[in-house]
Amino acid sequence: MQKIATVEEAWGRKYPEQVVLAITRNAGGRINLMAIGWVCVCSDEPPMFLIGIDDNAYTLELIRQNREFVIAYPSSAMAKETLYVGTTHGHHEDKGAKSGLEFTSAEKVAVPLLADAVANFECRLVTEYRPGNCPLIVGEIVASHVNTDDSVKRLVNLGKGYDLGAL
Repeated sequence: MQKIATVEEAWGRKYPEQVVLAITRNAGGRINLMAIGWVCVCSDEPPMFLIGIDDNAYTLELIRQNREFVIAYPSSAMAKETLYVGTTHGHHEDKGAKSGLEFTSAEKVAVPLLADAVANFECRLVTEYRPGNCPLIVGEIVASHVNTDDSVKRLVNLGKGYDLGAL
């Protein structure tokens, strides 16, 4: 049975959803991370991600400046750290250093990978769209990495505030 609902009410039924981090780096080398809820694969040839980021986000500023970023899927063991980077603004905080997360060098971009993540995707900016109130960033995946430990679980948003779990 279906009933008429607000968009917000219907969106509440999409959970659980994967938690995704966008990683960037400023000119001084400071690592910035942001939890993003609007992310999807938008092409498989070449492989590309599409992400939605608010206008005032430091991550968006850095992607525009450097034209590269990393998409990381954190593990369930990173819940506390992911909550910190997802609820703190990066303009005045060194989220990379203060998060307690570990990073490792990427192969093709100057942005680091999230160590021990389930997966990391190195991306280069292709284009930016604005179909509504949120800029949409398209990035081509130029390298990808996976965790070799198959027991590592993805971190998911359960949809009740900041309630995180594993899948």
